[in-house]
Amino acid sequence: MQKNALLFGGIACFSVAALIAGLVALYVGFNCNAEIGSIPDSTTSVISEPELDDQDSINEKVQLPAQNPSPQSEANTEPVEQPVAKEDAPTFQPPSTTPFVVENNGVFELPIEGSHGVALIGLKVHPGDGAGGEYGQVVSAGTPFTILVDGERRVLGRFKDGTTGWLDKNSVMVNLPDIIPSIIYKNSNAEASLMRNLGMEIEGVTGQLLYESKVYNEKLGRKEFIIPVQYHTAEKIMEAQKIAKDQNLSIILYEGFRPYSSKTAVASAMRVMAGKNPDTKASLQKDGFSMDFYISTGVSNHQQGAAVDVSLAQVTEWQDESINGNVVSMPKLYEEFRYGKISTDAEDGVKFAGHQYRPSLPDDTTYWMPTPMHELSYLAGTLTKIPRECPLRKGWDESGWVS
Repeated sequence: MQKNALLFGGIACFSVAALIAGLVALYVGFNCNAEIGSIPDSTTSVISEPELDDQDSINEKVQLPAQNPSPQSEANTEPVEQPVAKEDAPTFQPPSTTPFVVENNGVFELPIEGSHGVALIGLKVHPGDGAGGEYGQVVSAGTPFTILVDGERRVLGRFKDGTTGWLDKNSVMVNLPDIIPSIIYKNSNAEASLMRNLGMEIEGVTGQLLYESKVYNEKLGRKEFIIPVQYHTAEKIMEAQKIAKDQNLSIILYEGFRPYSSKTAVASAMRVMAGKNPDTKASLQKDGFSMDFYISTGVSNHQQGAAVDVSLAQVTEWQDESINGNVVSMPKLYEEFRYGKISTDAEDGVKFAGHQYRPSLPDDTTYWMPTPMHELSYLAGTLTKIPRECPLRKGWDESGWVS
């Protein structure tokens, strides 16, 4: 494997280049055609909490970013406190609100009005949507609110105490299921973690519920995962889902935001495993890579609400569903892209310290991913190439990653 690869989270794509271009845009904001394979993301989050039925109680258990991204350069973003460092920020606790019927004039499948939002960093609350201007209260990272109005630069939020104010879009997260319900949500780390190394279980991680995330969603009228991502990341995910639906496909989303404390627990478990198993250690370090490429030991884009782990499903039947007066075409019958199991002692496999490992794939890999979702090893990497005309290319050329 050469270092001319971009690492993405769990993208299944062998014959759907247009969809992949959209998925690339989730991270870089450019719609460049890309030749991409499948690279299940590895960073994860782990918090074990007892199962709760009360929505407010369970929301108190869903952790927010441990460390938040540096504020973006737009003039209208004016953070007033430092991002939270290496400890969990306040909990994601969206205020209870009765959904209301509103015409959808936005870019998402459902109106963003009435959706759950959360401050990604410390923010000033402004009296209007314009740039700059005076501000009133200051809210800390992790403050929940209900979105009332989607403005040009900001969103109008209502807080738990009933007060309202405008918050910069660049520094807020929104709950994806509230606005893109047609995505198939399978937050495995909030049910039974799929994370493995070379197909082997990771002690204390694989098969475990790592944190609570599924609650009753009043806007949707059913239980659904809480999956907050940055506002502008949500816009790019919407673009990708549109591309998918045009081809009778749907994104399957395995994870978005991950609690920092959960991720560090997985990293610790991997260190222990690497200390005991030479193959595990070699699978994380081969060709100059390190464990950070598979499970971040610091703060990752998942803690910043800027990354998602996805697969794809082939949809054979769609069903229109009315949600508060807005009709959304939802997958009814579908088949997820299949995954290649990892063979041990394969003659043509990759040799690490002792054994040789290889994903088992058929000749036709149109609907296959090379390795199972959340495989944390060198085997999960597939080369990606960036066209020279892509605006993103220059930065990668300068970094030495693209030859």
